[in-house]
Amino acid sequence: MNFIITLLILIIILGIIVFIHELGHFLAAKKMGVYVHEFAIGMGPKIFSFKRKNDETRYSIRLLPLGGFTALASDNESGEGLKKNQILENKTAFQRFLVLIMGIVFNMLLAIVLLFINGLIYGSPKTDPYVGEIVEDSPASKTDLSTGDLILKVNGKSVKSWDDVLLETRFGEKKETYTFLIERDNKQYEINISPDYKTDEDGEEVPSFGFASMVKKDKGFISALKYGFEGTYKSIASVFNILGKLITGKIGANNLSGPIGVYTVIDNIKSKGLENLIYLTAYLSVNVGVINLIPIPVFDGGRILILLIEKIKGKKTNPKLETWLNNIGAILLILLMVYVAINDILKLF
Repeated sequence: MNFIITLLILIIILGIIVFIHELGHFLAAKKMGVYVHEFAIGMGPKIFSFKRKNDETRYSIRLLPLGGFTALASDNESGEGLKKNQILENKTAFQRFLVLIMGIVFNMLLAIVLLFINGLIYGSPKTDPYVGEIVEDSPASKTDLSTGDLILKVNGKSVKSWDDVLLETRFGEKKETYTFLIERDNKQYEINISPDYKTDEDGEEVPSFGFASMVKKDKGFISALKYGFEGTYKSIASVFNILGKLITGKIGANNLSGPIGVYTVIDNIKSKGLENLIYLTAYLSVNVGVINLIPIPVFDGGRILILLIEKIKGKKTNPKLETWLNNIGAILLILLMVYVAINDILKLF
């Protein structure tokens, strides 16, 4: 029963994120007069579909609850009865850009709304990295670090959230001594901490400092609204920070997680209440939005890059070349997904 409940929560969360992303593309395409063949949630065989009166689009739910798509009329098809101005490639560059970018925009809007709801119901946690509990006889306890200190930098690198602190301490350059720039009573201090190193479940040595974050919460509509925007912004910055460390090799690909990894996270936090699940959904929505910005084929960012190249060159990209690039990108993405899935399964054991 626990497995079924967790799986249902996973399907609902991924379904909401994908639906909102595709809804952004769909609404923008409709607004720009692009012909939409199908608006689908899920992949694989159809299990339910319908068409509305005076609407060309088929709305469907497919068997595999991972992903989804908005099938737009394009130059690559030979459909009959389509007008030239109903094809995406025949729209202006700005109109095509709007259709491509709105999925990402809607993901960010979803995160803002979800964090706003969390803030309104449960209070708005301050996202700044304040020091909370300091463990007795830990490396941090042997320094001047105090509960309530605001961490500004770790080893000279600015941090805006607790996630940033974790990234710099967990995946930054390994050091015997870490320098923390903190703010206390409107004054700044440098505190040096020599961490203990412990071996994690992956066999890697990770630093242990002996202090945790402090959770402060504000109540009220304005605080919740501020948290919606501020929390989303800091989540975006955190995801870009992770991507940067992946590209530079500071974070290994073995740290990536897919649906199986998300399932494990949900299984661990679902008993802690709805607040944590709402936050997870918001953070995953930001992840989907940022990843789709990556300028490689298959992702929206790749198509936006092609659009930019066409604008600079003053002519359209060869449709066959674009299809070829998309196919290569799809193959590489599938291989990455398989690798991540295998890695997630190995972590379970």
